[in-house]
Amino acid sequence: MALFAVFQTTFLLALLSLRTYESEVLSEPLPLTPESLKVSVNSTCQCLHLQWTVQSLAYHQELKMVFQMQISRFKTSNVIRVENYSTTVKRNQVLHWSWESELPLECAAHFIRMRSMVDDARIPKPGFWSNWSSWEEADAQNLLGHDPLFVFPKDKLVEEGSNVTICYVSRLHQDNISCYLEGVQIYGEQLDRSVSAFELKNVSFIREKGTNVFCKVDQGGVLGGIVLFVSKVLEEPKDFSCETQDLKTLTCTWDPGSDTGLSKQPSQSYTLFESFSGKKTLCKHRNWCDWQVAQGSQETYNFTLLAENYFRKRSVSILFNLTQRVHPMTPYNLLPKNVGATNATMTWKVHSIGNNSTLLCQLELLAEGKVIQQSNVSIKVNGEYLLSELEPDTEYVARVRCAYTNHFWKWSELISQKFNTAEAAPSEAPDVWRNLKMVSGHPTVSLFWKPLSKVHANGKILFYNVIVENLDKPSRFEVLSIPAPASSTELTLDQCSYQIHVTAHNSVGPSPASVIVVSGDPGNGAFRPGVRYNFRIYGISTKRMAHLLEKKAGYLEELAPSDNPQVVMSKLTSHSFTLSWKDYSTESQPGFIQGYHVYLKPKAGEQCHPAFEKTVLPEDSVCCKYTIDNPGQKTFVVENLQPESVYEFFVTPYTTVGEGPLDAFTKVTTPDEYSHTLIHIILPMIFCVLIVMIICYLKSQWLKEKCYPDSPNPYKSSVLSLIKSKENPHLTIMYVNDCVPDAIEVINKPEGSKIQFLGTRKSLTETEFTKPAYLYLLPTEKNYSGPGPCMCFENFTYNQAASDFASCGHFPVTPQAPPHQLGPLTSPENLLKALEQNYMNSLGEIPAGEANLNYVSQLASPTSGDKDSLPTNPPEPALCSEYKMQMAIPLGLASAPPSENSSLSSTTLLGQGEHCP
Repeated sequence: MALFAVFQTTFLLALLSLRTYESEVLSEPLPLTPESLKVSVNSTCQCLHLQWTVQSLAYHQELKMVFQMQISRFKTSNVIRVENYSTTVKRNQVLHWSWESELPLECAAHFIRMRSMVDDARIPKPGFWSNWSSWEEADAQNLLGHDPLFVFPKDKLVEEGSNVTICYVSRLHQDNISCYLEGVQIYGEQLDRSVSAFELKNVSFIREKGTNVFCKVDQGGVLGGIVLFVSKVLEEPKDFSCETQDLKTLTCTWDPGSDTGLSKQPSQSYTLFESFSGKKTLCKHRNWCDWQVAQGSQETYNFTLLAENYFRKRSVSILFNLTQRVHPMTPYNLLPKNVGATNATMTWKVHSIGNNSTLLCQLELLAEGKVIQQSNVSIKVNGEYLLSELEPDTEYVARVRCAYTNHFWKWSELISQKFNTAEAAPSEAPDVWRNLKMVSGHPTVSLFWKPLSKVHANGKILFYNVIVENLDKPSRFEVLSIPAPASSTELTLDQCSYQIHVTAHNSVGPSPASVIVVSGDPGNGAFRPGVRYNFRIYGISTKRMAHLLEKKAGYLEELAPSDNPQVVMSKLTSHSFTLSWKDYSTESQPGFIQGYHVYLKPKAGEQCHPAFEKTVLPEDSVCCKYTIDNPGQKTFVVENLQPESVYEFFVTPYTTVGEGPLDAFTKVTTPDEYSHTLIHIILPMIFCVLIVMIICYLKSQWLKEKCYPDSPNPYKSSVLSLIKSKENPHLTIMYVNDCVPDAIEVINKPEGSKIQFLGTRKSLTETEFTKPAYLYLLPTEKNYSGPGPCMCFENFTYNQAASDFASCGHFPVTPQAPPHQLGPLTSPENLLKALEQNYMNSLGEIPAGEANLNYVSQLASPTSGDKDSLPTNPPEPALCSEYKMQMAIPLGLASAPPSENSSLSSTTLLGQGEHCP
C-alpha cells in the first residue's frame, strides 16, 4: 500500500507539471510558420497539390489553425488567388491541400507561398499571422518535350454547359497560329510571347468520343490538338417505383434520363438504399434493380435511389407498404374448350402469391378489335368462364389479366387467345326478286338473289336450292341445285301459276326459304294511265313477321298536269312583285311534277329580261317564259319592271309529258315610283298623331291638375299644421257652421256701385272709400275703458287674388265708435240669414263677375267636434290679433284681381244690439 501511495503521488505531480507547461504554452501564442512546403503538379485534374508541416508545436499539442495560400502566375508579383484553409494541427503532422486551375498548368509557371495563424478558442489573446514561407515554383513546361506546338489540357472531362479554358504553347515564336473547335475558328488572348489562351463558354455535348480542338501554323503545316470530353448533365431519376409479383422479390424501376457515359467515362451508377434495414445494393442496370424481401415482419420499406457520376449525385426516395405494391405475373395456359356455335368455355392458370392469395381476373371478349363482353372472376390457381351469346362461325379473341384482391395496385400483363365458333344453319332467307318476260310465247322467269351477309350465313354457303312448284298441278315440282357463289338462274315456264322456293345451304343445313309466286295471267291486275299508285314493300323474317322495307310511288303512264295552281300576287312595288302558289298539291297530278313555267307579257316594245326566254303561245302571241326546275319552289319574284306599267302573268306546272292547260293571264299594274315613298312617310306621321292623342286622353287628369287645377282641398292644406298649438291639440279645419261671423265685406271694382249697411241701410258709393273698411271687435261690456284691442281675420285660401291687396290694419277703437261700425255679434243662425239676404240685395247693384265676398270670422270653433254650442267664456285677447281674410267667390263670378289704382269698399253687416257673447 505504501508503494502504491508513492506511485500515485509521483503520477499526480508529473501530470500537474505537464498541465502547467501546456497552460504556459497556450497562454503565449507562438509564430507557427509552415515548414517543408512542397508543390506538385497533377496534369490529369489540372491541380496543384501542396503538403507541409508545422514543427513548432509542443509534444502532443493540438491546435486549430488557419493557413493562407497565395498563388501567382508567370511571376510572384502577379497574385491570382488567395485562399484560406482551416484544420486541426498536430505536431509533425503532414498537411495536404489541392487547388484546381482553370488555366492548364502546362501553359504558365505558378508560384505558391503560405502563412498560418492560430485560431483556437483556448488562446485568449487575438491571433496574428506568421511570416510567409518562401515562394515555391510549379512549372509544368519543364516536363514538355521538344515538339514545336502543344495544346492543353489533354483529355479534359467537363460537364455540358460549363466553361473551359484551353491554351497552346509554341516553340516557334510565331504569331500566325490559328485554333479551331470542330472546324470553327476560335479567338483568344495571348498571355506571353509563346502562350495564348481561349475560353470556351457553355460547351455542348457533341459525341461520346469527344469534341475536337486543334491549332496549326497558317503556312508551316505544324499541327497540335486535343480531345475535349463533354458529358451530359446527370438527371434526377423519374417515375421511381417499386413492386412485387410474388411477395419475395421487389423490383424497382425508374427513368434514368440521359446517359452521361463517354468513351473516357462510364455511365452513371445507381445504388438502392433501404433506411429501415440499413442495407444497400449496387444496381446492375440503368433503369431497374431487384431487392430480396426479408423473410420476416417487415412490410414497410423506405428506398432511396442514388444516381452518381464523375461530377454530381442525384437521389429520389419512396415509402410504401409491401402488400400494397403487388403486381401479379401474367396468367398462362389460356385455352378454349367445348367451343360451339354460340358459346365457348375459357380456362387459364395464374402464379400463386404468398399463401394461396386470391386474385381477381378480368376476362375480355373481342370481335373485330372491339370489346363486346367483360367479366370478372375471383380465383386462386385455376380460372374458368363460360362465354355465351356468341355468333356462329365468328373469330373471337379472349384475353385475361389479374390483380391482387387484398389491395389493388396494377393489373398484370394481358394474355390473349384466338378461337372460332362452330357453324350454324343460315338464319335469314335470301333476298330474292324476279324478272318476267315472254320468249316465243312462253313466260321466262329470271331469278336473282343477294348473297347472305356473314352475320346471317353462319358459315360458308355451299349452294342454293331452287324448288319450282306448279300451283295448278300440286304433284309436279322441280328441284334445282345451284353452286355458290352464283346469284341468279333462269326458268322457262308454261301458262300455269308457279310458286318458287329459294334456300341457301352451308355445312350445317338450309336457310329459311324465300317464296315468289308467278301468276299464269299475263295481264296487267287494272292499272290506268295518269293515276298515281303508292306501293309498300315488306320483308318477311324467319319468324314469319312482316316489316316495312320501303315505300314506292309510280304511274303506269304519266300525263300532263290537269290543272294550274292558284297564284297569289303580293309585295307589289314600282319595279317588282311576288308570285306564290303554296297551296298547290303535286301528288294529285297525273304525273310527277318536274317544275313550273312562269309566263310574263311585258308592255309593248319591252324586251324579255335575261333570265326569261322569248316564246310564242298557241294563239300566236309573244311572251317571256321563265322555267323553275325545282318542284318544291312555289314562290317567284318578278323583277326589273317599269313603274306605272301593265303586265300580265300566268303560272303552269309541267311533267315529262308536257305542261298544264293554258289559262287566262292575270293583269297587274305597277304603281308610281314615289307613291311607295309617300306611304312610308304618311303612315308613320298618322301613327305618331294617334299616339299623342291617346297619351293626352290617358293623361287628361294630369294635364288638368298642371294647367287648370280645381280649388284645393282644405283637408289637404298645410295651413292646419301651422295653427295647431299645444294649448288646443284638438284644433281642426274650420267649418262654416262652426264659426261665429263677425263681419263681411263686399269688394267690387270702382264703377260707382253702391253698398248698403246691414244695420243702417245706408248706401255709400265706392268713391267714398279709398281702401276697405274692416270690422274690429271689442269686448261687450258697456263700461269697458281699457285699450282698444281688435281682431282681424283674412283667409285667401279660396282666392289668391285677394291676398295681393288685402291687409289687416291695427287701429285703436274707442267705445264711442259709431253704431254702424261696432256692435255685439248676434247669433250665428240669424247673422247668416241676414248675410244671405243683404248679400243678395247688394248683389244686384254690383256688376256680374265683379263682386267678391269676404267673410271675416273668428279663429276657432266653439268646441272641437260640437258645432251647435257656443263657448260660455270666449277668449278675451289683450292685444290685437290678426286673422286672415276668408274670401268666398260666387260660382261663375270670379274676377281678376284689382289694380293698384282701384279702390275697395267694405260694409259692416252688424246692427246695434246684434251680437253674440
